[in-house]
Order: sequence, then C-alpha cells, then structure tokens
Amino acid sequence: RASSTAPSTPARATRRRAEAPRRDKRLEVITFDLDDTLWPTTPVVNAANEALIEWCSARLGGRFPRTARVHATMKRIREQRECEAAARGTTAEPMSYAAIRIAGATRAAIECGIPESDAVATVARGYHLAWIPMRNAMARELVYPGAAEALRAIRERHPGVAVGSITNGFGSAAGAGLGEFFDFEISAEALIDEHMVHGEMARKPNAYPFQLAMGIAIADHGYSGDADSWTHVGDDVLNDCYCAKQFDFKTVHVCDPTTKPYESGGGAPYAEKSLRGGVEANSDAVVDGVISHVRELPELLDRWYV
Repeated sequence: RASSTAPSTPARATRRRAEAPRRDKRLEVITFDLDDTLWPTTPVVNAANEALIEWCSARLGGRFPRTARVHATMKRIREQRECEAAARGTTAEPMSYAAIRIAGATRAAIECGIPESDAVATVARGYHLAWIPMRNAMARELVYPGAAEALRAIRERHPGVAVGSITNGFGSAAGAGLGEFFDFEISAEALIDEHMVHGEMARKPNAYPFQLAMGIAIADHGYSGDADSWTHVGDDVLNDCYCAKQFDFKTVHVCDPTTKPYESGGGAPYAEKSLRGGVEANSDAVVDGVISHVRELPELLDRWYV
C-alpha cells in the first residue's frame, strides 16, 4: 500500500540519462498520461468550464457568476478546508477537482444572490449534463494529429502489449474516442470520488496510481515484473517521468514547446508544488527518451524493443 506522504526531494543526479533497454526485450506494458500528452488540456477544460457557466446561466439568469469568479471561489474553498482541518489536527476529507468545482460554482452563485436550492440543483446537474460532455467532445475534436495512428501502430508492432492510462484529471481515453486502444484507465478523480482515496495519494507524483497500475497489469495482463518492459509516456517531468522512475520504468517525455500547461482552479497537490523545481533541474536522471509529439513514439519504441 502506498504511503499518503509526499516522496522525498531527489538528490542531484550524478549519473547520465538511463540506458535504453536491450533490444532483445519485449514491450509488455505501456502507460500514458492523457492531458497535454494525447490532447491539449487548456482549450479542452476551458470549453468545459464555459459550457457549465452557459448551461447554468440559461436556467438561473445573468446573475450566475463567470468562470474567473468560480475559480477564485474554488481556491477559497480549498484553502478554507485545509485551514479547518489543520486546526482540528487532521487532513481534509478527500475532494476531487470535480467536487471542488461543483462546490465553488454553487457557493459563488449563492454569493451572487441566487437561492441556495436553485444553485445546488442547477450546478450539480450542469456539471454532469454540460461540463463532462463538453470535456469529452473537445478532447475528441482536439486529439493531437497522429495520436490514434501511433497507438494503432504500437498495438500492431508489439502484440500482446497492455496499454493503460494514468491521469490526475477527469479525462479518459474512452471519452476522447481512443478507448479501443486501451486496456485499463486510472483516474485520480475516480479514486477520490469512488474509492475515498485522499487527493495527495490519488494523484501523481504519489506512487499509488502506479502501484495500482502494476497490480492491474500483473493480475489481468500477465506482466512479468520486468521494469525494462514497462514504458510510461507523459508531458510532465515530475508527475510522469519522476513518478514512473521510482519503479525503474522506462520513461518518455513528450515535450511540445507550444503547449501551455493548464492551471487548475482546484490547486496542485502539495508534493507537486514542493518537488517540481528539484526534479525538473535534474530531468536527465528520470527521462530516458524525449519526443515532441506522440506520433514519434512508435519509432522510439522500435529502437528499444523487439
């Protein structure tokens, strides 16, 4: 079982970037981050945020708050919950980004003079009927060119490989129209809301999501446990490469300089904020391969695996 505490700050690396696997090895498992790896997060989530506002405004009128006010209220709720928990000498109960968004939009609406019952009912339904469908629709529309072809090529060139996703967000490969290429998906949002896993534990860079993925790979897909036979792909040096390297998995950093990382209104986990600078300064210690786009991945894997 993973610890809910943050991983320790890494020491400065003294070794060169890890060697690629010997080419006599077979790729058994490959896992992907989703947001900013297979599609751009910012336009996808921004569209979903606006869809929620428009859906609620159509039912509650022009008083309903805009996205900026909702985000500010989300931050205030998060900070208030943390302060109250600290005063009790405990940690705040698990709350996903989805739950914080619903709470923030509801409180902001009430503060704008909308009756509480109207705000609660409308925001709760709007999240499921407007925000989620728009997020999935925009992800399908904005999947990076060549991503589906790359996933298909990996399936064809590495028969028997288990393909999974490990994401801190609410998105899914299935929701983006890529479900046919994936065997399993792990979402921090689902771990928090459905299984009551604390946010600091459910989200990368905590080891728990990868431990869960390993259990699935072993139990359902016959993973041998050979770390060199597992590759993780993602856009974030800390949440993806550093986290996967704790298990000695091979890592691929998708580094597109044109991508602007999304800033969540719900706030980043403590471990992410405290570790990022040190990890990124020593990225060579945790990154085995760098590509600018996931469509370059099949060629890289062909150099690493049989």
